Amino acid sequence: MLARNRERWHNDPILSVLLEVLYLYRGLVRKTILKNIALMTRALLILFSGARSGNGMLTKAAIGRCLPLESPAKARQTRLSRFLTNPRFTPESMIPLFVALAVGTTFKERIPMIIDQTTIMGIPTLLVGLIYEGRVLPVAFTSFMYDTIEKSQNAIEYALMLAVASCFPPDKRPVLVMDRGYARVSLLPKLEQAGIPFLLRVPKNVSIFIGNKKTSPGRLPAPRGCCNRYRVLYHGSARYPVDLIVYHGIHHEEPWYLIVPFKCSLSKYEIVELYTRRMCIEQGFRDWKTHLGIRGIRFTCQEPAPRMTRLLLALTLGYLIVLVIGSSPEAQRLRPYLEVPRLRPRHGTTRTLSSLSIGLMRLSLETLRETAKKEIIETLKTLKRGMGIIYLFAP
Repeated sequence: MLARNRERWHNDPILSVLLEVLYLYRGLVRKTILKNIALMTRALLILFSGARSGNGMLTKAAIGRCLPLESPAKARQTRLSRFLTNPRFTPESMIPLFVALAVGTTFKERIPMIIDQTTIMGIPTLLVGLIYEGRVLPVAFTSFMYDTIEKSQNAIEYALMLAVASCFPPDKRPVLVMDRGYARVSLLPKLEQAGIPFLLRVPKNVSIFIGNKKTSPGRLPAPRGCCNRYRVLYHGSARYPVDLIVYHGIHHEEPWYLIVPFKCSLSKYEIVELYTRRMCIEQGFRDWKTHLGIRGIRFTCQEPAPRMTRLLLALTLGYLIVLVIGSSPEAQRLRPYLEVPRLRPRHGTTRTLSSLSIGLMRLSLETLRETAKKEIIETLKTLKRGMGIIYLFAP
């Protein structure tokens, strides 16, 4: 059986190159784990080529059925189940691998990363990723259940932030962009001590001090079109020094109150632009739940959170690959033939298809599939040389 599996890998060029790329990180992650991730990534690409079931919902049965092995169906399902329940597979060990695939092995500059929370089939899930083509490239997931948390959700969130930031040199650690759910003052000195820059939206009614005067962000002037910057002490008792940006967009219902580290070098307009891109993570959640069909995954065990985390991390590489082939120069050349543009611009564009949709179409349409496969192989070879996905098509 092992000989037949090896022969199948040799005859599948995408799987062979996948293994070569992942084996570069076998010092960080066990080789057997990397092999299973390569198999699941290939299975996902096969599913995207049309072998879907359950009205587009992704299922464990479909993943197991598409594993590129010469094994009986039951054996493939067993292998998938053992991978998801493997106690030796610590999901956090995958974070350096996905950081390297996303940004490369040579860090050129500080990049923005977004953290947010969603719920997948009743399982709360945290995602950290970086912005790419209007989407978020995930580099870290963690799922948990409220009734089994040992310490607190705050501890889980900070541990995930620290795990991602530790993959970067101290002077290149990413700017962490967060929504109001993370606006606790106790987090800010921890981030500063870890050398992690932050951009955080805060509620309008939190206490701040401007000089010796106590007020709140909501009491500061914020006419439409304004963008003002203040140096304040954040929180009524902690009085943590930060810069506060008050921005009220022309088409926004309410102002944004954004804080950054004290004397941050970014201009107020750069800060607003950076936070504007945070909505990409909502698109990413929609991709995973709807386009990739994660909403169809069911876990009936007592502890589903670790299995969900392993599954999401195992499927991440497939998602990254599809985004790449949907944003490449060849994809842009094909866009006019695949897309019916809007008559009137919406959010500044007439496009109706995302990079993910273009990538999925290239895999599913028979006339485009072969060129997409060749591009996947070339992309993987480029990643093998240490180039990050976000720099593949940079001018």
